[in-house]
Amino acid sequence: MGRLIALYAALVMFLGGAFIWFLTALLYPGEASRPTEAMASETVLSQVSEQAPLDLENLEPSPLPLSMPLACDPGVDCWPLKYVDLDPTKGRRDYQCGVMTVDGHKGVDFAISDPLRLNRNEVPVLAAATGKVVGVRDEMPDVNIRIAGKASLKGRDCGNGIRIDHGGGWISQYCHLKRGSVAVKAGDTVVSGDRLGLVGLSGSTEFLHLHVQFEKDGVIVDPFVGLDAPRGACGLGKAPLWKESVLRKFRYSAPLIQASGIAGEVPETLGVSDGKFTDRQVSPDAPLLVLWTDLYGLRKGDRVSMRFTGADGVVLAETDWVQAENRLRTFKYIGKKARKDWPKGNYRGVIQVERPSGPGKNHAVQTVDLKID
Repeated sequence: MGRLIALYAALVMFLGGAFIWFLTALLYPGEASRPTEAMASETVLSQVSEQAPLDLENLEPSPLPLSMPLACDPGVDCWPLKYVDLDPTKGRRDYQCGVMTVDGHKGVDFAISDPLRLNRNEVPVLAAATGKVVGVRDEMPDVNIRIAGKASLKGRDCGNGIRIDHGGGWISQYCHLKRGSVAVKAGDTVVSGDRLGLVGLSGSTEFLHLHVQFEKDGVIVDPFVGLDAPRGACGLGKAPLWKESVLRKFRYSAPLIQASGIAGEVPETLGVSDGKFTDRQVSPDAPLLVLWTDLYGLRKGDRVSMRFTGADGVVLAETDWVQAENRLRTFKYIGKKARKDWPKGNYRGVIQVERPSGPGKNHAVQTVDLKID
C-alpha cells in the first residue's frame, strides 16, 4: 500500500508539471545535480545591507597595530566569516556574543566573495605587522577538504602557511595559501603590507579564504578584543589589535548573505563553495530553475524570505521563515520545474534577512538577476 501511495504521489507531481523545492542543508551536500546545456545568459548580483559601523569611541592604543592581512575591501569582496571562539567550554561565542565561529576556532577567517578568484591569482595575502618569518609551508594542493579527506592532511590543517615573529612574544600565522604562491622564506624580514602569497584552498578548508591568528606568549588573542578583556564581555575590547583605519572598514558580518544565484539544476553546497554555480549560464531548455542562497550566522528569531519571479513577473516560487535555532551556515533553495522552454527575458531572485535586535542588527537584501536570451 505504501509503495502504491508513493507512486501515485509521484504521478500527480509529474502531471501537475511544476513543483517547488525547499531544502535546508548544513555543511553537507544536497541532492545530485542535473547538468544543463549552457547558452547565452547573464547573471547580475547586488546587495544592500544596513549594518552599523563598529563603536570606536574611547579605544586605547593597540599593543600590536595590525593592518589588513589581505588585499580586499571588507563588506564588498571579502568578509570575516568566522571569528575567534571566546567560549572556553564546548559552546561557541564570538566577540559580539554571537555565533559566527566554531568550537575552538583560534583565528579570523576572511572569505572571498568569488571562489573562482583562486584560478585568477587575484587576492594577495599581506603581512599585518612587521616581523621575521620563522616558518613556511608551500607544497600542499588546493583541494576542498571534503574531496581530499581529513586523513590526507596528516596534521597539517593550516595547509600552506606562514608564521611571523613580531617580537615581544607576539606571533602571527597565515593559513590556506595557494600552493606555489608563498613569496617569503624563513629568516626574511617583512614589514606591514608586504605580499606573503595568495589566498588559496589548501589544508582543512571547504571554501576560498584566509585564516589568520595572533598569539601573545603562546596564548591566542582575538584581534577584535586585544589583551585582558573581561570574560564574557560583548563588543570590541578597549585595545583591539586592528588599527583604527582597519576597524572603520569592518562591520560585524552576521547575518551574512554570503552568496546567491540562479541555476538550471539542483545546487549542492560543495559545488557552491567551489564556484560551480557562480555566474552559471542557464539554457532556455533547462529542466528546472532554482534560486539558491548561502547564509551565515543566522540566530534564533532572524526573519528570512526568498522570492523568485519569472520573465513575465509571475512568482515561480517563494518561501519565508523565522529561524528556529542558531546556525553558522544555512543553505537553501527554491525552484520550479519546466513545462516547456523558459521564456526569454529577465528572472529575479530576492533574498532578505532581517535581525530585529541583538548582535548584528541588520536588514540585508541580496538581488540576483538572470537574463536568458
